[in-house]
Amino acid sequence: MKKKTKIAFGKLNLLRNDQLNNKNKIKIGFIGGGPNSFIGYTHRLAARFDNRFDFVAGVFSKDKKKSIEFGKSLGLSESRCYHDFQTMAKKESERSDGIEAIGIMTPSGDHYKIAKEFAKKNIHIICDKPLTAKLEDAVALEKLVKKTKIIFALTHNYSAYPMLREAKELVAKNKIGKIKVINVEYPQGYTVAVKKKDEKNTLKWRLDKNMCGPSMILAEIGTHAYHLMRYVTDLEVKEVSAEVNSLSDELSVDDNAFMIVRMNNQARGSIWVSSAATGGENGLKIRVYGTKGAVEWLQDDPNILKFTELDKSTKIITRASNAVSNLSIQSSRVAAGHPEGFFEAFANIYTEFADSIQSAKNKNKSKSLHPTVDDGVKGIKFIFAAKKSSKLNSKWVKI
Repeated sequence: MKKKTKIAFGKLNLLRNDQLNNKNKIKIGFIGGGPNSFIGYTHRLAARFDNRFDFVAGVFSKDKKKSIEFGKSLGLSESRCYHDFQTMAKKESERSDGIEAIGIMTPSGDHYKIAKEFAKKNIHIICDKPLTAKLEDAVALEKLVKKTKIIFALTHNYSAYPMLREAKELVAKNKIGKIKVINVEYPQGYTVAVKKKDEKNTLKWRLDKNMCGPSMILAEIGTHAYHLMRYVTDLEVKEVSAEVNSLSDELSVDDNAFMIVRMNNQARGSIWVSSAATGGENGLKIRVYGTKGAVEWLQDDPNILKFTELDKSTKIITRASNAVSNLSIQSSRVAAGHPEGFFEAFANIYTEFADSIQSAKNKNKSKSLHPTVDDGVKGIKFIFAAKKSSKLNSKWVKI
């Protein structure tokens, strides 16, 4: 009889999906992500995947009427559709059935003031990246999270793809040896056709440094690339030499960044992120080279991982197959051969956020699988260091 593989449904995330009678649902609200917001839709969908949350309140527009109309279209009671986060934090904290968690998906310049309001009410937070626009806000938020002991998750969702987690496991098990070189690329092309006259309508708040931070391209996708480099390798960036600028004569913000980094184990790395890559869609890629082997993962084909051992042919490892680790299996939702991607990875972050909240309720200490406020602060420090290096003609700057 053929031996059963690890793709048996009971070992996949389907067990989480079936918790339809979950009496321990976490009441959650959302700030931002109103009509026509892709990221708003993504957060709400991710929260529903495993039936761990009960979506009960939100602020979807500063316009009270619009916020109520949109909230009601999502099935919320009118009384729990707010038009400002201060009122929501106050009223929800006073209710016996008030929210226990809040999802923040506004421009990053607003993250700190919103998070601060809810953290003071001991409401757990899941926040879109980057953490903040200002470095001082990131540091202050980290201190507040530690003081209040709330759970804080940051949605660097690419780290929750099963085969990226498989890459992390191979590195952790020393399958590729001592890491020597790391390369991360993230080319997109969404600003190539933007003209100066259309910049304001297209990029909106991203033109405001108080909302976006010192660099649009680093805030938008640079922090994803940086986090991925740290996540897979479990190494830290010590120094960065960067050129961050605009390759377009039509834009007033950065659309491209080349960065060389020095890691804390003497390895070297490179990061290229761009919105000026004509034809680029979402070309996120990471390659890690060690003394014994290498791994390579592409977001365009997320269900496979390339693994090469020294002096051997490259292996193609597929998601949910016999060859993958328990961590990768636990992060998968459907059997091998069926594609999984962006929404499922986002849902993994939400479910792990719920796991962290439940562990805190049970007074269990467990390491978070999801990115935390610490990851967020490191991302903001990286943005400011890279921008500083660029202004100093690519001089090396310590993180």
